[in-house]
Amino acid sequence: MSKKILFIFNPHSGKGRIKTFLFDIVDIFTKADFEVTVYPTQNPGDCTERVSRLDDDFDIIAVSGGDGTLKEAVSGMVTLSPEKRRPIGYIPSGTMNDFASGNGIPKVMTDAAEAIISGRKVRYDIGSFNSNSFIYVAAFGAFTDVPYDTPQYVKTLFGPVAYFLEGIKRLPKLKGIHVKIDTYEGETVEEDVLICLIMNSTRVAGFEISEFYDDIDTDDGIFEIVLIPKTDNILDVASVITNIKNGERDKDGTRVISTKGARITTDEPARWTLDGEFGGEETTVDFEVVHDAVEFIIK
Repeated sequence: MSKKILFIFNPHSGKGRIKTFLFDIVDIFTKADFEVTVYPTQNPGDCTERVSRLDDDFDIIAVSGGDGTLKEAVSGMVTLSPEKRRPIGYIPSGTMNDFASGNGIPKVMTDAAEAIISGRKVRYDIGSFNSNSFIYVAAFGAFTDVPYDTPQYVKTLFGPVAYFLEGIKRLPKLKGIHVKIDTYEGETVEEDVLICLIMNSTRVAGFEISEFYDDIDTDDGIFEIVLIPKTDNILDVASVITNIKNGERDKDGTRVISTKGARITTDEPARWTLDGEFGGEETTVDFEVVHDAVEFIIK
């Protein structure tokens, strides 16, 4: 008996690359004895809405788009009761595709489709952020709004370089923000920071993070909060980012807090990004790790 797969794709993601591979992807699923239902998203939030009314008949959900589209799929999935949730396979077609790179998902779209058929299922923690969800990073501060503030036509024209160009424009406007973090474990931290990251990934904004971050486990019920201190010298920022890339956990004022959750408050509204998408302006955020929230299929 054939299995059923719901294939949801964002037709505008990554210069509309999916259009070139659409037939091949559906053919791969069909040859693997799947009955395929294809659904192109119509507007922002449509993927969440479609997944939230998932039929029991489907065995797998395949999603193609950028990290934002994948986040929408997860947001829809967690609205379902645990017994109704289905494994999610991902075919990346966005600009950065951090989730795919951090989880060994092929960048070639047909290879990613094959991986959905032959890959293994893994449980995955996600973050609860007030009334929203995120998969691998929530952040505020310098440069963190670049992904969603960069115009789509610029992303289409320049690809990942578009983020670099937009970031350069922000250099003269760097400023810090005072943050207080009260963790579930009873730790309290107050600092003036340039960037605050809540992470469950070894890859963020195109950067691979190594060494101690190898103990980041996407299924251990723990996320890392990384605080990069305020500075007026852009060279200090570059040094800190280099330290993080090289796996230096606490150096040059950087703080790393491993936690199951926290209340994060700022003296002024902070513009948060959730998996590269705008997450709202907040002065108080209640963040919590939702353990084993979803299943992903990875190579």
